[in-house]
Amino acid sequence: MKDRSPSELKELASLELPDEENSASTANTNPAEPPVELSLYETLQQKSHYDSLRDQLRFIVKPELRQQHESYVFQRANATGYNALAPSNWQEVPDLTVANLYHYFKQQERYA
Repeated sequence: MKDRSPSELKELASLELPDEENSASTANTNPAEPPVELSLYETLQQKSHYDSLRDQLRFIVKPELRQQHESYVFQRANATGYNALAPSNWQEVPDLTVANLYHYFKQQERYA
């Protein structure tokens, strides 16, 4: 502050601070609101098997793990004649789909 010119100090004094409500909502510090991660988990839990959900959460933390699942799904889809399940561009396929297909084929393999 000592190194600032009088015009800079005047400009700093005239700046408006953000409302506490706005900053609290963006930081999600309201204890009454659940964290975003919890709502994501609950949404995925309704659409997925437990192991698939676990893998989807792993993909968020370590995206490179997804490539192993993609490769396995691609191989199994081709081997079982599900050519439509072997897309050429895996980036467009959501984590939910990759993990669910992976566990679907794993389950089919166990019962075959």
